[in-house]
Amino acid sequence: MYMDSEGTTLATEIFKELKASARRWFIAFLVMVVVEICTVAGFLWYISLPTEEYYVDQDTDSGGDNYAVGGDYSYGTTEDNVQEEKQ
Repeated sequence: MYMDSEGTTLATEIFKELKASARRWFIAFLVMVVVEICTVAGFLWYISLPTEEYYVDQDTDSGGDNYAVGGDYSYGTTEDNVQEEKQ
């Protein structure tokens, strides 16, 4: 059997290296599990964000004007738009 000057055998040296390698792989596995959990949590957070719905409400009582409800209202209240709406 092989023994060095410190009294360790080849088998114990291999087991020490195997233990160190297994520890590194276990730490890498734990890091990947944490990354995967963060990815799933981020995706669940993203799909739970509120969305803006856009629809057109047609008011028949006031002459059939269409009102955009929700979304981006493209006209705003600038004086130019007010002038265009009066014409």
